[in-house]
Amino acid sequence: MIILAHDGSIYSDWVAHYALHMAASDHDRKLLILNALDGKVNAGLAEARLAQLVDDGQALNIETHYRLLPVSSSVHRTLRQAIPHDPASLLVCGTRVKPNRRDFLTGTIAEKLLRMHLCPVLALRVVQPGLLGCPHDLLLPLAGHSTSFDRIWPVIHRLGPSLMHVHLFRVMSIHPLLISHLTVTRERALRKIGSAHLDKVFQQIVALLGGNTPKVDRRITVTSDIPGAILEQASRLKVQLMLLGVSERSLAHRVFHGTTLERVLHATPCDVGIYRGS
Repeated sequence: MIILAHDGSIYSDWVAHYALHMAASDHDRKLLILNALDGKVNAGLAEARLAQLVDDGQALNIETHYRLLPVSSSVHRTLRQAIPHDPASLLVCGTRVKPNRRDFLTGTIAEKLLRMHLCPVLALRVVQPGLLGCPHDLLLPLAGHSTSFDRIWPVIHRLGPSLMHVHLFRVMSIHPLLISHLTVTRERALRKIGSAHLDKVFQQIVALLGGNTPKVDRRITVTSDIPGAILEQASRLKVQLMLLGVSERSLAHRVFHGTTLERVLHATPCDVGIYRGS
């Protein structure tokens, strides 16, 4: 089942296209839409938008329901109490800059939802609403964690039917003070490590997707500027979606948001999906 956290806004309608597309690819073809009534959007308008999404879902043969939730102590806690504990489900929500704020994720409800363990979570920054939640070209920057692909599988297999091209991208990070002293031997060693990791991920993709495996290419770069490298690849390849993983540590301490992730979210040329990577 796909669970959509919808705040009643047009932006959430953009995010809803992804939820509908994923629900249509899911084995049970179910979509549950949750809306916490915090008073920021007129309740009648919010309900009308949710009713339209129900119609859109039924047109795609998706069993679609919505719930309007009176806010208790906070929007996050209200949503958390309504989200079923089901590791097989996927929660989809949006993240964007709010008035008088600069960050797309830090301090948002999406950040708090990413921390929970009731089910996998995908937080989306949509900059191309015309895609209607159906991207064909995906950029997948990966860290070296052995579980990184396991964590992204709940998203990948639901996008799978529409994907035509997946770009696996391994950024081998090096300290800025050491980049000018990088030897050819050391660079080759780093690229060898990255290549071995991408080979393993590619084998996992083939094993899990089988005959539905899209075209996959593998790219490696050695750099001291991770967000710059990711943005460069996204622009050069003209991808429609990139998926970025955040770790438990970065969610707890916010050491990642102010650097790599927030910079990518601000300057991205494509839609971005954020998942809990490790």
